Order: sequence, then C-alpha cells, then structure tokens
Amino acid sequence: MQTLPLPSPNSPERSRLLSAYAIRRRALQRLYERRDAVDQLIRSLERYRSTSQEADRALCIEFNVAGK
Repeated sequence: MQTLPLPSPNSPERSRLLSAYAIRRRALQRLYERRDAVDQLIRSLERYRSTSQEADRALCIEFNVAGK
C-alpha cells in the first residue's frame, strides 16, 4: 500500500482532508454508540424474557398444585 504525503499545513486541501477524517471518526463513534445501545436493548429483552418465563413456570406450578 502506497502512502500519500499530506499537503502543507496551511493548504485548503489539508483542511478538507482533516475535516473528512473528523467526519469519518465522528460517524464511527456514532456507530459504536448505536451498537452499544442495541447490545443493551438485547440484554434487557433477554432478562425480561427470562424473568417472564420464570413467572409463567411458577404460575403453572401453583395451578397444578392447586388443581390436585
């Protein structure tokens, strides 16, 4: 892979290049933030499902015991 030299520090090309890097960096940061939010949502839904299944099992046990 060939590396390209950066334009001189005061050139408009360099400022455009650096702003493009900043835009990409910010987009990547937002992507990781969304990924973290989705991971938290999935964990919450899994906990909810787990607790609701436990409650359903407890209700079934109580119903079966009361029915006998």
